[in-house]
Amino acid sequence: MLLLSAAAAQAQESRVFNPIGRPQPVGPAQATQAAPAPLASPPPAAVKTVIDASVDRFAKSWNTPALGSGLSRAFYDRERVMDALVTRVPRDAVLRVLAVQSAQVLSQETRRTSNGLETEVVTRVAVVLRTQVEFNDPATGFQRREGLNEAIFVLRDVQ
Repeated sequence: MLLLSAAAAQAQESRVFNPIGRPQPVGPAQATQAAPAPLASPPPAAVKTVIDASVDRFAKSWNTPALGSGLSRAFYDRERVMDALVTRVPRDAVLRVLAVQSAQVLSQETRRTSNGLETEVVTRVAVVLRTQVEFNDPATGFQRREGLNEAIFVLRDVQ
């Protein structure tokens, strides 16, 4: 009987359990020291009209060489996007903006222009667009592809 229990004991493995580290709980005195975050404000009406015009210009220039001039030089893989539009997207494809779902000001700063004589207000706005790409496929006919996209517009207002 002793031999059977010894054989069973060798089959088991003993492990050391190390607790997972976590931050200390915050007490009520520490919680009251935090300052509330400012609420995100919607963009002003003037910015909304500029955004609407920018969205229309973007939709009209999509799938054309004019889109490249509207993309920032800092846009990641800018040339790859332009190449994909030429090689993967049908030539007759059109981008329609179905709705501007939201617009939020990400940042706004005032700085001197490159000539140093004027100041400009630079506003970065994130816009969520509900879009639809329409094209004719020779095999299946008219196609519609809906999507939800986020675009970041940089608006410059020279004063």
